[in-house]
Amino acid sequence: AIQARAGLTLFNLLASHERERRSLAPAAISSSTACPQSSPQILLYFLRKQLPWPSSNTWPVRAPMPCGNAAPKSKVKERFEASLRRDYVGQQQAANFVRAILESYTGLAQRSTCVDWVLHLTGPSGSGKSFLAQLIAEAAFEPWEEEPYPRAQLGLAGAGCALLSFAGTLLGPLGTAIGCAAGVAGSYAAMDAAYYSLSALMPSTFRSVKSFPSQCGVRQHKFARHSGINEVLQWEYAVAKELLRDPSAVIILDDVSRLEDKAAFDHLGKLLCGVGSNSIPEFRTGPHSAELVPASHALFVLTSDLELDHATRELSCEASSFERMLSGVRSQSEVFWTERRLVAPDWWQQLPIVPFRELCDDEMSEVARKYLTRQCVEASRRVHAHMARRRSWAINGAQVHRWIGTVQFGPRSLRVLDAYATETAARNALVGGQQGAWIISDFHLNSMRPAMQQLTAPDAHGDSLVTAGGHHRETSTFNTSTLTYTAELCLEITQQEGVVPSAKFTRMQQVCP
Repeated sequence: AIQARAGLTLFNLLASHERERRSLAPAAISSSTACPQSSPQILLYFLRKQLPWPSSNTWPVRAPMPCGNAAPKSKVKERFEASLRRDYVGQQQAANFVRAILESYTGLAQRSTCVDWVLHLTGPSGSGKSFLAQLIAEAAFEPWEEEPYPRAQLGLAGAGCALLSFAGTLLGPLGTAIGCAAGVAGSYAAMDAAYYSLSALMPSTFRSVKSFPSQCGVRQHKFARHSGINEVLQWEYAVAKELLRDPSAVIILDDVSRLEDKAAFDHLGKLLCGVGSNSIPEFRTGPHSAELVPASHALFVLTSDLELDHATRELSCEASSFERMLSGVRSQSEVFWTERRLVAPDWWQQLPIVPFRELCDDEMSEVARKYLTRQCVEASRRVHAHMARRRSWAINGAQVHRWIGTVQFGPRSLRVLDAYATETAARNALVGGQQGAWIISDFHLNSMRPAMQQLTAPDAHGDSLVTAGGHHRETSTFNTSTLTYTAELCLEITQQEGVVPSAKFTRMQQVCP
């Protein structure tokens, strides 16, 4: 009886503290409304009505905040230059246009017309337009998100229930129910109190991979063929929501040349360049919404191929000068509007069209090498995030997982991917040219993305590729156990007859083949 009374007293104190904390920082917590039947259910029902408990094993949900992955404006241009050297191949003249518009985006130059916040990239399919837009977006908004660490409350809650319910048996069935409820409630409240007390010493979140274009601050859309005004309106509403989240968002609109009618092109121009004397673009949040969201701090990147004829040599890899590329794009633009029996809108003529050319064979080899290097870095980031998710913490101790290995690729994998891209581009007869970078993109969707998903997937024993090889364990003075994994991984690309090469991650034996 004394233990039960002590447990209830502790429960009341913790519950009072919890109510006070939740009144200052309310969280969106769901509670069950099912009709209780038994005496323990009745007690828990009223406890939940008075003090709602978390319904998951994560830290409390926080209100939406501006994008935390946004890079400082002073670093955006520097980050773009670094990624351009590390990951991009060719199209140096196009990169110069990007540098100019990034100066206005980051505040280094004044913004006055839509030329300062809209970039239009055009050229053959597979020449690197969308990937350059991705590098721009990743320079402004890093590809990660804050993910909460899991916490081990279930075991502590069960222990509290068992302890106080045993003490409550002296009071009968109702005492058992009261003891169990007090133990569970006290355990949760104690965990929360300990977490908030130690938040300065122990972070509650870690950075997990959020690949382009799903990271906060970035919106990418690709128009389907024969898109009309309705598709443009839906895009407008989606962009407005992104701008409400972060006014400096990077908006990427692929294949704008697929719009079909004059109304669609006119409304798109209104959104990009504003109306009349008000040159600041504004977006509505819905069809009947009077709220207008300004886009004065955003950056828009458009891409199009204008259905270019692959026989147009001005945009082949042998293009001798940038002036010839500009001339070829202007000619194709005139053909584009003539075939549709439309007059080119003012906004289209106002924006400078940045021409791209086809990639040559030697450039494609460099694209394959840089692509594999980038995927190895991406795989390492995924493994580190996987280690962070395995971390557990409780009042009586913590367990931390870390990985100190690397991901590499060997010469055979590079030869396989290079040969596949070169041979496929050589026999490609699609409209738009050889489409070299598009071939790499197709390989990424069909082979690399599934391989990434399997990288941290558990096997039949619950272990992943990294954890299956064992670990080294160290325990600190404060009962924190650190499990260190040293597995070295290889990214292997294997040729398959008549289909896209396969990709998989394996444990390195001596060197990567």
